[in-house]
Amino acid sequence: TTMKRTLLLLLYLLGGILLGTLLGELAGKVSFLRWLCIGETIGLDSFAVNLAVLKFSLSFQISLNIAMLLCIAAAIFLYVKTASKIR
Repeated sequence: TTMKRTLLLLLYLLGGILLGTLLGELAGKVSFLRWLCIGETIGLDSFAVNLAVLKFSLSFQISLNIAMLLCIAAAIFLYVKTASKIR
């Protein structure tokens, strides 16, 4: 049951992130919903390693907006309400 609950949480969070991204993009086109697009990008800039034979770079960024945060909060609320019903 723990595995099922973990998978359910990941599914809900992924759905919340995708739905929030979609809603944020769509809300940007409507003047009175543009506040849902307000957000920031946080992360690490490019980190490069050159080993003569092998060269690689790594960067990590997360973009968050209000619509995404609201959808993630709704996903967590939905998980709390439904996780107790899983056997």
